[in-house]
Amino acid sequence: RPPANLPHGGSYAVPGSGIVANEGAPFLLVLSPGDPTKPLNGEFLANFLKENTDWFRDTFFKYGAVIFRGFEVLDAKSFELVVLAITKDLATVYLGTSPRNSINGTTYVHTAADFKPHRTLPTHLEMSFRDNPPRTQLFYAHQLDHQYGGETPLTNFEGVWQTLSEDERIRKTYSAAKVKYIRNNDACESVNTFSLSSSLDPLMQKCWQDMFKTSDRQKVFEKCKEEQFQCTFFDDWNGRVRMTNVQPFVRQHPVSGNTVWFNHINVLTRNSMVYDYERTAALWGGIQGLWPMALGVWYRVLFGFLSMIWNENDFGSAVSFDDDSLIPEEDLRAFKRAVWKNTMQAPYQLHDIVLVDNMKVGHGREMYTGEKGSRMIMTAWSDNYPAQWFAKGE
Repeated sequence: RPPANLPHGGSYAVPGSGIVANEGAPFLLVLSPGDPTKPLNGEFLANFLKENTDWFRDTFFKYGAVIFRGFEVLDAKSFELVVLAITKDLATVYLGTSPRNSINGTTYVHTAADFKPHRTLPTHLEMSFRDNPPRTQLFYAHQLDHQYGGETPLTNFEGVWQTLSEDERIRKTYSAAKVKYIRNNDACESVNTFSLSSSLDPLMQKCWQDMFKTSDRQKVFEKCKEEQFQCTFFDDWNGRVRMTNVQPFVRQHPVSGNTVWFNHINVLTRNSMVYDYERTAALWGGIQGLWPMALGVWYRVLFGFLSMIWNENDFGSAVSFDDDSLIPEEDLRAFKRAVWKNTMQAPYQLHDIVLVDNMKVGHGREMYTGEKGSRMIMTAWSDNYPAQWFAKGE
């Protein structure tokens, strides 16, 4: 089992494995080959995970995020081999907001947040708007030929709630409250032509046919019922479908029982992206910081213009309390500060694999400079923790 009180930044050898564990943050452990001159491939890593189930389960739940670094996992198929060693119960249905495509030659591997380079994606727990969001998610750094940026920030959302709870008013307001999500997806035919929403609203991510993988409205309604989304079509507005549903602001972790700030506000609120561009400008600094600062100004002006002609619910996404009252901007800023305080952001190394406990540790995508094809991060996910972690007798 992992040491109970490993000092921050400390390391230890995993007995009999040839692997060294280094603490990268209080919620992150980095596993690497003990001898860098003796490369270990994906097959070795997969066997290690199968043979050390108890140790790895305890390590995973202690931290919440694990990076496999320095292993020779050279392509999507090798990545999938490692993923399947952790769990065979993998999902392929994606109801999130980001564009995502499957990788040829694999069954469960997809591109992650397939945006243009200038787009930032605030940290979040994957599909946290669902009743049953994924339990685990993995990321794989397949190509890193971009110039600057492009990290996958990791946020400890258990820590976010601890930070927010220090404010008595916020703790009392949100501990038992519920959030309403509003997500709009226009029809593909309108997305492929000019319209104000599909062309200018950055919160309009993809068309509903791509979201539901069908053009049959009856099948859309069936999926909405299954997910407990209230879905309404608006033929007079780009053939869009509006999905609304209600979830708590916080949930208890299914294993530890600890309270987690568990919602999608950080992605679905329009000003959240603006704040993240401003943060990126400060992190990059100097001349490099001028580009994210300009993007922050552009999106702030754009959202201001659109808000003069649209209601809040007309944007690609919006959030409110379940009684439709708006969340105060002061509170949204407090949420952002708490998220940033509990975020770890560091550059990928080529062929890194990142595993996160999606019930605790969220992820995002930092903007980057370079061509779109110069950076490729892949992902796979499971709606359940690995069954072998909870086998009888364990």
